[in-house]
Amino acid sequence: MKENSVTIPRWFDRHLHLRSGDMLKTVLPCTLKQHATGAIIMPNLADPVTTIEKAKDYRKEIEQVMTSLRFNTNAPKGQEWYWKKDYDFVPCMTLYLTDHIDPEEVVRGFEEGVWRAVKLYMANQKGQGGTTGSAHGVKNLLGRYPVFEVMEKHKIPLLGHFEAVEEDVDEFDRESVSVDRDLKPILKSFPGLPVVFEHLTDGRAADFVAEVDHDIHATVTAHHLMINRNAMFWGGMNPGHYCKPVPKRETHRAKVRQYVTSGNRRFGAGTDSAPHDESAKSRCYGCAAGIFTAPSAVELYTMTFDQDNALEHLGPFLSENFLALYGMEVSSEMMTIERGALVVPQKVGEVQVFKGGTELLWKLVG
Repeated sequence: MKENSVTIPRWFDRHLHLRSGDMLKTVLPCTLKQHATGAIIMPNLADPVTTIEKAKDYRKEIEQVMTSLRFNTNAPKGQEWYWKKDYDFVPCMTLYLTDHIDPEEVVRGFEEGVWRAVKLYMANQKGQGGTTGSAHGVKNLLGRYPVFEVMEKHKIPLLGHFEAVEEDVDEFDRESVSVDRDLKPILKSFPGLPVVFEHLTDGRAADFVAEVDHDIHATVTAHHLMINRNAMFWGGMNPGHYCKPVPKRETHRAKVRQYVTSGNRRFGAGTDSAPHDESAKSRCYGCAAGIFTAPSAVELYTMTFDQDNALEHLGPFLSENFLALYGMEVSSEMMTIERGALVVPQKVGEVQVFKGGTELLWKLVG
């Protein structure tokens, strides 16, 4: 007999894009309403978070939006929940690694509690990155080995967007190529460096993460568990399902999902929820990469585990696995997801929502 409700500790989003300015004000309430204790905040803003001062300023901006929500007793319909309780949410900042930042600043920002981890984006020699806001990424990976050395010493996590960015690498092989060319040499050179393989989509990469003898983990998004690459092409080109890394063939989706829902502790929830205005997502040329799942992330993950008859593994995946890596503890507060109809909003502001307009079979209570 299937369970009609699941109660687990409040969860933690290990990979989240909040943007800044008006977009931040639009999308942050979505994650707060999902009862998250906090999130690892991505640093790839228009002006990337490449210094201690920029990280402090960005965290202050996020906290100011949280404060405005908490004390807004005239909150719009649907946002009244926030100010009625002393709701805690920890924005965990990250450093955008470049070719030029000094190892000493990386350590100083970590020891001062400014950032919890370092985010690695890579760019090719033309300055072309593999995803939104990655053009300032690392072009000379070997040149960053002195940074990895001090990170290993101080146990600073490396959050890697491991995709090869050269134009001649097939789009659907970018993760696999990067594992062999970039990741394996890093792990061999720095055996004590904690690493998180971000938004993993490739079954070959999943096998590597699950089997390698190293302190390595992987975040997995809700959308990559649910769709394969066909979703980008049904009914013509579908920009709503275009993200980076792109969804892979069905065999890869199934392999990653098997590791996740079987309870492998090296895999944890990271939504990579990435909002873009509808105008940016619907461009004929240069469509923005990113899928916005924040409004119903918990329900999407719950549906996936339910479909695989694996609800007993939902709590560890959402709320427990490798949280200590980010300096977080498993929450003592609980949240409940109940079986029942939830209609996903079509849009939040001008941002299209993943599965918008459809009905999910689970809903977060409260």
